[in-house]
Amino acid sequence: MILRADITGLVLCGGRGARFGGRDKPLEELAGKPLVQHVCERLQPQVAAIVVSCNRNADLYARWADRIVVDARTGRGPLEGVLAGLRIAETGHVFVCPGDAPLLSERIVARLAAALEDGSAQAAVPHDGVRTQHLFLLLRRALAERLARFLDAGGRAVHAFVDSLHAVPVDMADERATFVNVNTASELAALAAAQK
Repeated sequence: MILRADITGLVLCGGRGARFGGRDKPLEELAGKPLVQHVCERLQPQVAAIVVSCNRNADLYARWADRIVVDARTGRGPLEGVLAGLRIAETGHVFVCPGDAPLLSERIVARLAAALEDGSAQAAVPHDGVRTQHLFLLLRRALAERLARFLDAGGRAVHAFVDSLHAVPVDMADERATFVNVNTASELAALAAAQK
């Protein structure tokens, strides 16, 4: 059984916010709190520690994280943040999620961990009934050097790396809201209106 004590939560907040006018998207507010705060509050009871991967505003993100990590190299996308998190995690497993998914399921980590129980798979990834959600991922910390090689060989796509692993899909069609992430100001406004 994979216990909470063996899982680190890694929240990815390193995007450039290109569709958000360059603003640091996870710090945008929903219902009076930054998106990343919603994520971390939902994640905290599910993991032993929270690491936030960011490339700016580290002092702000430190409010919600046990540790902050920055990319060792820039321009390599979210997988560089995943690599940085894997390298500093002190647990056997790392759960990865984006910092702009404020409706994160409070059961997602346990559901993914259950799929790794038999020890044969390297990662567990949810499926929302329509598509695989590669940025919500539970994987073994031991995959760090494999990911480093993937990046060094020019790999950038999260789905391509996950597809190269023995990853088990987990049906989470019953919790599709967990995968709602905010990409634009209009999406944030729509989500805020739906919450009222």
